[in-house]
Amino acid sequence: MQRLSLEPAALHVARLTPLLEWLQTHLALPILLRTPYSAYLELHCEGHNSHVLLLEEHPEAPASTLRLEADNAEFEHLAPRLTSQGARCLEASREHPSASRGCAWRVLTMPLPGDWQLMLLALDPYRCQHLGPHRLAP
Repeated sequence: MQRLSLEPAALHVARLTPLLEWLQTHLALPILLRTPYSAYLELHCEGHNSHVLLLEEHPEAPASTLRLEADNAEFEHLAPRLTSQGARCLEASREHPSASRGCAWRVLTMPLPGDWQLMLLALDPYRCQHLGPHRLAP
């Protein structure tokens, strides 16, 4: 699992503890450093590590979306458990094809504590179109 590259590495939250407990319980994200007002989490993806810093701010800190990308195996492991707890899974299909040429994205969305949202994204390699020699879908 990794943070999307354009997403901020530091997230400001109104209440740290409930969000952190949820992330540990459901995504098993390791905590590298914990203080009363912050937590530094580690994400792993194919031998590369990235990090997310959660900072507790004032109670009016606006909620946002935590966007993470998972590989196919991680997504298939997490999706049934999270959908049983209210997550919605959106997938490209023949009726609703992916907007990304040659890719079949799956997106799982779920409410998190403190009005935050989780958006877990993954490519489904079994449904990606094979690209021809000119990198175009047939």
